[in-house]
Amino acid sequence: MSEIVPLQACPEIEVWWHHDDEHARRPDAKPALLTAALPPALAAAPEGKRRLASSPPHRDAIVDSTTAAPLRRGAGRIFLALVLGFVAIGLAVVGLTVNTRFAASFGQTAEAAMLLAAIGLTIDLLAIALPSAAAQFWRDRDIIAAAAAWAIWLIALGMTLLAAIGFAATNIGDGVAGRGRLAAEASALIADVTRLRAERGGIAEVRSAATIEAEIQRAQPAAAGVWKQTAGCSDVTLAASGAACAEVLKLRQALGAAQRRDTLNAELRAAEAKLAPLPAIVTADPQATMAADLLAWISAGRLSLTPHDIHRLRVTGLTVIPALAGIIFLFATTLLRAGRRRAA
Repeated sequence: MSEIVPLQACPEIEVWWHHDDEHARRPDAKPALLTAALPPALAAAPEGKRRLASSPPHRDAIVDSTTAAPLRRGAGRIFLALVLGFVAIGLAVVGLTVNTRFAASFGQTAEAAMLLAAIGLTIDLLAIALPSAAAQFWRDRDIIAAAAAWAIWLIALGMTLLAAIGFAATNIGDGVAGRGRLAAEASALIADVTRLRAERGGIAEVRSAATIEAEIQRAQPAAAGVWKQTAGCSDVTLAASGAACAEVLKLRQALGAAQRRDTLNAELRAAEAKLAPLPAIVTADPQATMAADLLAWISAGRLSLTPHDIHRLRVTGLTVIPALAGIIFLFATTLLRAGRRRAA
């Protein structure tokens, strides 16, 4: 075994010797100077009088870049790494909970649900841990292991995304459908209330039905002569019977209006009672609707998206971001590792 040791015997030069192990084991052995690269005149001169001229660039060229001092981790770097670490942990907990519960929901028995939950948990843990492992393999120059880790991570990420998509689509879809049902019910009740109020406003009769019936009883003696011939002023075909039953017919018309008024009032109260507890929901998905409107407004109509497109983007974001917990954790660990200054 041998090593190359630089000598700093003279401030203007750098002389190198070759130190051999067998040579070092002899008590009387002295280091042998390498003079092959020296000019002949200097090589023939005594050792004590040799002076070699060496330029400063030559000394700079032999500096090994591996001796560069590590950079100090600043407070901002550490704070950012901690923030990313906490974010990664939060996303990991949310992702593990979501995907584990969604996988367990497919189990027909308690045992099947437990096994499916364990499979989902294992896949999510792989998706979180493999990016950091792949980065460490890459730093260790183990390219095959790093490539295999990234390949397995892609498979685990795909399964995690499928589970997250199912959970997000199911819950968001059910929530939007529920809001849509409430909005449709509220719209129907509002339309009924509007129609009933309009019809009720067209009835000018203010007397009660009982009052009008009493007035009909008082008007019947005036039509007693034609009462039987007209079947109680119901079949008025003769001119004389028409004149005799005019008051009764007028009162009966008022009675019908009063009865319809009372019916409308009852229906109006029932509709308003059903509408009162319902939340003020206008659309099923106001977020998607407003986002589509804002995009169209900002782009002056050049970018036109439907609320269903916004719904797809929302499901995609809620699915992808928790699945990237492993990548975010890799960023945090990379920030905590001390960097090195670049060599000149």
